[in-house]
Amino acid sequence: MPYSIVVKQGNLLNEEADFIVNASNTKLILGSGVSMAFKRHCGIELQNEMSSVLISIDSDLEQGDVVATSSGKANNFKYSLHVAIMNYNQGVKYNKKNPTIEIIKKALQNIENYLLWYAKNKSNSMKLVLPLMGCGVGGLDKTDVIKLYKNFFYRDVAFECEVIIYGYNIEDYKKICKIMRIEDNGI
Repeated sequence: MPYSIVVKQGNLLNEEADFIVNASNTKLILGSGVSMAFKRHCGIELQNEMSSVLISIDSDLEQGDVVATSSGKANNFKYSLHVAIMNYNQGVKYNKKNPTIEIIKKALQNIENYLLWYAKNKSNSMKLVLPLMGCGVGGLDKTDVIKLYKNFFYRDVAFECEVIIYGYNIEDYKKICKIMRIEDNGI
């Protein structure tokens, strides 16, 4: 069965879901953009949990890696999936800080690994909410990311998953609908 795709515009953190994706960084610091919204919605408890998880891993995250935590003080979703989009590792001055489309592809595969875990251990039916990863401060072309999402999510998987893709503004929403070939509900 294929993923079920829905497109929305607005604040993705208001969504009721099993998983909401935080486009984060390799240091798991809740800073700007979607990460700042997570900090405001989920509380400092979430940053503390993210820091603890990073310490327990005992190694640097690479771009495209995904770390799961609770939703902090938020009660409208179960898990946060923090995706290392921006490279904040030491020595990044001479390395590429921003993501590539290959990093987003790796991130989607790692997100799907969590969905597979959830299907096996919790429920075969779930809801995933995500932004256009890498398109804010990461500087990726939104059209390229949407096309990647389309290729990734328009295929069969062994579980039921509703994927809600959020556009930050009305232009993003319309672009996602057009490329994903989903009816624009006139938002």
